[in-house]
Amino acid sequence: MLAALLALGILSNPCPMTIGITRDGALYVNRMGGWYKTSLQSLDGDLRGGCYNDANPTPVTSVRLLLVAEAPKSKVDLVFSILKKDGWSRDKVSVESWDGKAPTPH
Repeated sequence: MLAALLALGILSNPCPMTIGITRDGALYVNRMGGWYKTSLQSLDGDLRGGCYNDANPTPVTSVRLLLVAEAPKSKVDLVFSILKKDGWSRDKVSVESWDGKAPTPH
């Protein structure tokens, strides 16, 4: 019984990911408790890797995409392409306008 409860607790851990795209096309992501500049390749790996605690990986459970008004459409399209490849279609992603400052956790 205890093992089943522990397994349920592990499976239900939320693993949200927030991605930001700035005016100049720079990408930011919340990773390891902070807000960091990243690359498209690292974003892809982060989406596949999810959240982890040593040997207990948790898949990403939600994606929030923050866009400044002037974010380059080409960069936004590339991010959506990576998201789609990793199982996150546009209808599953929360898209919000952004002022470019580090966001508060959601």
